[in-house]
Amino acid sequence: MKRGFEIFDRAVEMVENICCTVPMAIILVIEALHVFFRYALRSGIVWSDEVITNLVVIVVMFGGARAIRFNEHTELTGTSDSFPKPLRIVVRVITTFASLAFLVVLTVASVSFIQSTGNLKTTYLRIPKALCYAPLAIGGALMVYEFIKTIKYRITRDVIDIYDPENYKEEGESV
Repeated sequence: MKRGFEIFDRAVEMVENICCTVPMAIILVIEALHVFFRYALRSGIVWSDEVITNLVVIVVMFGGARAIRFNEHTELTGTSDSFPKPLRIVVRVITTFASLAFLVVLTVASVSFIQSTGNLKTTYLRIPKALCYAPLAIGGALMVYEFIKTIKYRITRDVIDIYDPENYKEEGESV
């Protein structure tokens, strides 16, 4: 069972990595082409904004899941970390489950939003809007998955005193 979860988790990580890097590379190429066409040839690429907007949504949603995986998501902990340990844990439980509830609501609302698009298509490329909005739901689900994996750490991690030089010295180095 554990081995199966590790394989699944590695596959999810690979999907997150691919869905962050490939669209970003495509954005760079399209933007470079767009600039060339606009300033060298005096003619823009009309569909570029449409494509770039949809690719940015993919990067943001999958990047959010990736940030949660590596604990690199912005988190304001200064206030809760200043509390005594029992109160700090209570505050962390509350904020952790509030954050999880937000991610679940985001995912459910995204699915509902996708269903409401019906047969709408994008303006220039005529791509179904449901495909454009699908990264919202998929990314939301991945964020829920990554967040659930980190719940124990989020609640029980120790506070590091940022002003204590002992926390920042290299191995073998004395302060």
